[in-house]
Amino acid sequence: MGFYIFTYVCLAVFLAGVIWRVYRQLTLPVHVRWELYPVWHEKAERSAYGGSYMEEADWWKSPYQTSSINEFKYMAPEILLLRGLWKENKRLWRVSFPFHLGLYLMLATFFLLLISAGLTLWAPSTFAEGGILRAGLDGLIAACGWIGIIAGLVGSLGLLYRRLTDADLKRYATPADYLNLVFILVFFLVAMMAAFSDPFFDGAKGYLAGLLTAGTFRPVYEPGQSLSGALTIMLASLLAAYIPLTHMSHMFMKYFLYHRVKWDDTPSRPGNAVEAAVLENLNLRPSWSAKHVDADGGKSWKDIASSAPKEKT
Repeated sequence: MGFYIFTYVCLAVFLAGVIWRVYRQLTLPVHVRWELYPVWHEKAERSAYGGSYMEEADWWKSPYQTSSINEFKYMAPEILLLRGLWKENKRLWRVSFPFHLGLYLMLATFFLLLISAGLTLWAPSTFAEGGILRAGLDGLIAACGWIGIIAGLVGSLGLLYRRLTDADLKRYATPADYLNLVFILVFFLVAMMAAFSDPFFDGAKGYLAGLLTAGTFRPVYEPGQSLSGALTIMLASLLAAYIPLTHMSHMFMKYFLYHRVKWDDTPSRPGNAVEAAVLENLNLRPSWSAKHVDADGGKSWKDIASSAPKEKT
């Protein structure tokens, strides 16, 4: 039962970390608008050349329209293939892509295992051993799991090597960057050892089935069949708890960078939420050390912005 409690606690930490990150982002003051184009939720005819709805005469009289399809067409290769990194730094992409692919596939493997465990528990007749559905799902789990482990192992080793040998990367690498890579590398190493002894991930299916029923204190499977399997469960649980507490949370916080900052072109009309947020910002009282800003903590942004700049002394 201790394994299940440990995983439940780690999942609770993960959920709390995600909620805190999102809440913190949503309650920050409104960002300074970035006048950057193209904005990918523009209509196809304008996003193709980096245009904007503001090109239209009297644009403020027309309804504000966006295209979710254009967003998806841009975001899918950006998220799944790291297209931006491919364009800017192909050498780094060659190790970063397998690293991210490994994490993506391990996440997919987790959900597939969860589906398999649920079907085993609550639809045993339609998910009987030897059936087409069972064989197909087992094959998909094995393919995702093995490719994910190999890709993640290659990627984490490659990224760690690049961090240690590339002078440009070393300049801004922090101890946390190395710790994150070592942690994930150890996870993939242990997961590979577990996979060699359990190539179809039957132990993981059993453990997840136990997680789904442990609330009744009648777990139907033992948590691990081997030392490497037990260590994989512990490391995977810790990794889930660890990610939202570090900058690796960018995997889900990127939404806010793109949609609420980089691509936010919502028009500011009298009485709308943008105007209210800007007025709130103008009442903030900054206390920066930069003398030219004259932000002493007593003056608001409105006072500073509307006053004449100080003469140089």
